[in-house]
Amino acid sequence: PTRRSSDLIAGDAATLLPAMLDRMLGDVLHTPLPAGFTLAQVPLQRRLVELEFNLPAQHLAAGDLAAAMRDHGYPVPALEFGALEGYLRGFIDLVFEHDGRFYVLDWKSNHLGDGPDPYGQAHLKAAMTGNGYHLQYLLYTVAVHRYLQQRMAGYQYDRHFGGVLYLFVRGVRPGWRDAAGAATGVYAHKPSLAMVERLSALLEPLRQPA
Repeated sequence: PTRRSSDLIAGDAATLLPAMLDRMLGDVLHTPLPAGFTLAQVPLQRRLVELEFNLPAQHLAAGDLAAAMRDHGYPVPALEFGALEGYLRGFIDLVFEHDGRFYVLDWKSNHLGDGPDPYGQAHLKAAMTGNGYHLQYLLYTVAVHRYLQQRMAGYQYDRHFGGVLYLFVRGVRPGWRDAAGAATGVYAHKPSLAMVERLSALLEPLRQPA
């Protein structure tokens, strides 16, 4: 019998997808990050996968949150709420430690285009702003900052927190660089301690361990 084109597509996908995913994984693991190392150098015992957090919010007003972001130079996403009372609950894709510094990493599968150019820094910044990812990683940073404050003796943000990494995996390749020579598909940023403390102050104060 004659095979339908949909059967051919399904058959090709079954053959090609595992190899494509394997190649993507290798690319992501071996692309040098801005801090000068690769994810392949981070052992399993130094990783926390899908770290859950709960940030208590007694009265988090959208206007106060927007003002904090604006004052520190962050684009403000549409915040369609009046005031939050309860908890902000979330999961961080990956928290890992390398060379004494802790990093927040978020995987993004957004298709920004074909080839390296659409994954250069200018396009990544536009995607970060358009999708509201700045607020996302600021909350992640507050959560990890509080986590380390409670669990790490002598913790200091500037010394022990390495920053945030957003990896747009479709554009992460060891040999791809944008016009400025930066690795494509990799957005890196470290919020200031002042921003982290201001955002943290909008939430319920951190309870110190007894």
